[in-house]
Amino acid sequence: MNKEDIYSEIEFLINELETLVQSLATAREHIAENSNNRATNNLSDIEMRLQAIAGKVSKIKSSI
Repeated sequence: MNKEDIYSEIEFLINELETLVQSLATAREHIAENSNNRATNNLSDIEMRLQAIAGKVSKIKSSI
């Protein structure tokens, strides 16, 4: 990975993390409303996306 690729990937990761923060807020709302199934589904999606982010971070770290 060259510097431009790394910066582009980091920018993508920042945007993805911002989206995940919003998703966590939504999950909290579902929990507050006793919509546990919706919250569980939302949190499962967040977990998968965080795992994907972890993989991308690992890729960036290995190229630095």
